Amino acid sequence: MSKKTVSLATLWKRVEKKAVQVLGKGAAGKYPEALEPRVMPFSTGFDPAPLLPAEYVELVQALGYRWLTGTSSTLALLPPRWQVGLSQQTGVPDRQWDEVRTEREAGTHVHAFVMFAAHDIEDINGFAFGKSADSDALAVWNVEDSLPVEELGPFSTWLAEALEAMSESLDEAEEGATSEEPPDLAGASLPIKAKAKASAASKSPAALFDTFPRDSKELLFNGRKLGALPAVIGEFTELESLWMRTTGIQQVPPEVGRLSKLKKLDLSFNPELTELPAEIGDLESLESINLNRTGLKTLPDSLERLRRLTFVDLQSTPLTALPPVLFRMPWLRTLDLYWTTLPPEEIERFRRAVPGCKVGVN
Repeated sequence: MSKKTVSLATLWKRVEKKAVQVLGKGAAGKYPEALEPRVMPFSTGFDPAPLLPAEYVELVQALGYRWLTGTSSTLALLPPRWQVGLSQQTGVPDRQWDEVRTEREAGTHVHAFVMFAAHDIEDINGFAFGKSADSDALAVWNVEDSLPVEELGPFSTWLAEALEAMSESLDEAEEGATSEEPPDLAGASLPIKAKAKASAASKSPAALFDTFPRDSKELLFNGRKLGALPAVIGEFTELESLWMRTTGIQQVPPEVGRLSKLKKLDLSFNPELTELPAEIGDLESLESINLNRTGLKTLPDSLERLRRLTFVDLQSTPLTALPPVLFRMPWLRTLDLYWTTLPPEEIERFRRAVPGCKVGVN
């Protein structure tokens, strides 16, 4: 039987069997379809179905979202929500990222590419489906550092060649060879049981937070419509990073002040957040705070107690005057004020008061 008549699923299984024989059981596996990233870059998603070729759909129906590693490469098929999340971070050739990002934030962007496979999610390196440069047919594109850079041909042809190359490398593998590490999607995803529990509790923010260990060092909820930051946040006393971008929160509870080890706090893109509690000044380890596109018009005086805070982002906020507390923080090193309507003389006064701080303005 020729290779052309063998299904892609059969080819995959053959190479997977060889990989396991040569490299051990850790050379292949399967991601649960329900995996959902902890972070979704933008709150507005999209339907990737029109960009998924029939051959790919048939493969995942037969095999699921599997990953396969060789001695020098790895190929991981992304579950649906991971497709959306990574596609939101993928750029568009010949377009500025700022323009693409603005469209995605507004929900007006028409996605031309969908990430379907990865070998490195840290820098978003992998493969995407998109229309061929020569026709409307769907083709595989190589994605490097978040940008589609090269068309690789039809999915069936590309995958057959990729599997053949992996098989040949396994034939040449020396005894004791080790496999590449697959992308750790499970480790960067919300627990599946946590999603079910949150759904059973009407997706209440407190129920979702309850699914995470109290000794967590990082919590990421970007793009999840929580609507509120619950008081239970104060129980995560080992927390070092808290990401709450585009979550719809309207206030920060005073219990946040218990997070004495918190270094990074991102509350950006929450326009209904209009004030911060005085307890924010109890975050003695805080190094950066992102308040971009919030509704804040001032900052609490307690911020001057934060001697480690060097970065403050106040872009696109409705500030009409610089909060007085900023003038009493000579240790600041970066203050972003892009797209604000602050008087130039006010900004210049701050520069004289805190000469060691770099001020970003239009």
